[in-house]
Order: sequence, then structure tokens, then C-alpha cells
Amino acid sequence: MAWTARLLGLGLLMMGLMVVGLLPAPAVAASCPGERRPVTVEFSTRFDTASLDHTRRKEYIHGLFIKQNALNRRPHGGAQEMAVGLTATQSQFGFNTNVQVYRREGGGYCAYLRSVESYLNQIDTKVYVSRDFPRHSCAYEVTYAHEKKHVGIYYFTQKDFAPRIEARLRDLVSNTAPRVVGSVEEARRVHAREINAGMQPILDALEAERTRRNGMLDTPENYAREQAKCDNWY
Repeated sequence: MAWTARLLGLGLLMMGLMVVGLLPAPAVAASCPGERRPVTVEFSTRFDTASLDHTRRKEYIHGLFIKQNALNRRPHGGAQEMAVGLTATQSQFGFNTNVQVYRREGGGYCAYLRSVESYLNQIDTKVYVSRDFPRHSCAYEVTYAHEKKHVGIYYFTQKDFAPRIEARLRDLVSNTAPRVVGSVEEARRVHAREINAGMQPILDALEAERTRRNGMLDTPENYAREQAKCDNWY
């Protein structure tokens, strides 16, 4: 057995990399040779500190909003309805697995899941505030405060869901029986597919809750209240 690290995809993609150690079967024939034992699980979370970008004009920020906005949210941008503030971030859920494989006497292979390392990260978080607003001006301060609320939503949603995601992962792999497969390549993938499928509903729930919380902030009523705080949004 050995560990191999691999860069996983962004945006709550789930991928698994399995390292196969091919061992000789014991002398006594059995349907699946090898010892069944509990799967070791390690789970970590990371939330990077957000950085501020005050170098871009509102046209650039609005372009990012249009490109990235798959949620049909309205921009934070004052009377012209142009985005002058934006929070860009990347979400990661990933895992590496360690699998032990035995060759079956009757043909095929038995794949035992031995351990899983998993993480839930929020990285590369950047807050954009239009440089059209001088630093510490009213429009700058209101826009920056609004975007920091979005950062808080990402942080607290991850914090709320992390224990549930870890619990779901542990439940999925607890006392996992060996999988009988026809090839070493299939042995590399079988447990990863099951983890992917089993984790998808809780990850979808995380994304839905994050969308709901962001949507509660980005309402016409809230925008109107924030825009009323400043006289100049141009």
C-alpha cells in the first residue's frame, strides 16, 4: 500500500485516486481473501482569508459577474444596475483513497478500501470593489461591507456543513466490504465511484444552502437600503 497525492478539481468536484498494492492470495481458497477491518478516515477543512482587489473598474467587475453568475443574482451596483462589487471564490471537495487488492483464486480481484483522506476547502477568495469609488468613500465602504457579508456566508455555510459532510463520509465507508471486480483498473475505481455517488446529495445540499443565503442578501429591498446610504454611485 502507498499514498499518492493528486490535485483535485475545483468547484465541489469529487474525484478519487486509488493506489493498488497487489498481494498474493492466502493458501486457503476463499471468495475474497484478505482481512476485513475498519476504514481509517481523515477529514480536514480550510478557509483561506479573503483578499481585496481595488484595482478594477466596474465594467471589468460586471463582466466577471455576468460570466460567473449562474444563479441569476442581481448585481450590487447602484442605480445603473452594474456590478461594482463581487466576491469570487473556489470550493473544493476531494479525497484520496488507499486500496489493497488481492487476486482471487477463482478469477478476478478483491478490492479492500483501507483508508480515505478527504477535505472541504474554500480557497482563492477575492473581493472586488470598483476603483471608480475612492477608498473610504461612502460607495466604497458600502460595497466592501456588502461583499464581506458574502464572504461570511461562504465561511459559515462551510462551517455548518463540514460536520455533516464528515459524518456522511464516515458512514459511507464504515465496514465497507471488499468489492469483487474483473481488473486491477476497476479495483482502482470501484470505491471512488461509490463515494462520489454517496456524497453527492450532501454536497448538493451545501450548494443549495449557500445559494439560498446569498440570495437572501442580494434582494431588491436590501440593495435599495444600501444604495440609499450614499449619494454618488457613479
